[in-house]
Amino acid sequence: MGVILNLLVKWFSAFAGIVVLAHSAYALEFVTGDFQQILKSRTESVRVWQLADNPNVYIFDFPGLAHQGRSFNRVTQFTEQQGSEPYPKVLNNSELNRYYEAVRRTQADFAFGHDVLISEMVQFFNFASRDKIELNSEEIEIRDFLIEQGLVRFWRGFYQAMKPDVVILAIPQTQDRKLSEPMITEGARYVILMHELAHGEYYSNTYYSKYCQRFWYETLSESQREAFTRFLASFNYAVHNEELLINEMQAYLMFTHDPKSFSARKLGVSDAELQSMRDAFRRGRPPTRLPLFPLGGI
Repeated sequence: MGVILNLLVKWFSAFAGIVVLAHSAYALEFVTGDFQQILKSRTESVRVWQLADNPNVYIFDFPGLAHQGRSFNRVTQFTEQQGSEPYPKVLNNSELNRYYEAVRRTQADFAFGHDVLISEMVQFFNFASRDKIELNSEEIEIRDFLIEQGLVRFWRGFYQAMKPDVVILAIPQTQDRKLSEPMITEGARYVILMHELAHGEYYSNTYYSKYCQRFWYETLSESQREAFTRFLASFNYAVHNEELLINEMQAYLMFTHDPKSFSARKLGVSDAELQSMRDAFRRGRPPTRLPLFPLGGI
């Protein structure tokens, strides 16, 4: 009986190894690219980029908004849009669908881009595991990628962040308007990419994040901070999180040059006041290589 059991164990181990190898053969891999390579890239499948001049930033490039939504909406709701819950909670599918309805969004237009730290991804996976939330195949694919790249590991029943300060971003490809998805033009892709890269810079460049914090507290007036808080609250951000407010402030103020997404009118200030805030941000010489003016006339 012991001999048979040993043979079964060896056979199962060999079979499991084949399954793992087969899985790895089809796993996501990343390629390195700079801003222009990423912006101009076109693909019909998910592509993962590592930013050439900042290897702590990975960018998931999706062929469609719905695909992107299935992959990142749940974690973004968990990290950015929970304010009234007594404790962090990963929503199950039914709860997530009800949340879409409550905020008048769909899977496709819930968010046009995403930004998450590895430390936040680990918290998301652990809370989902704790509450027995069934993740979908797209979320599992991301989790597997992070494990395969050594960014996350599963150890003694918990997910652990091996590189907690690495940043994961998500952007959509250009696409025509579909029945259930809005259009993404080349200009919109540029704006989304710049906005998300600004978050990547905030997370990965300590000097820049400290500059943004000083700008928020020392340069902006109380009424201007309140204007940003109201603006972000209208997009369901958890405005009790001041770090989130500062991060979003810099991304919208300096890197979202699209009046459909951000403007003086949307912020509730005059054009002159918005321009004065942008001028003040530039005058302080923020320690970043990101362009503080829109590129290519977009």
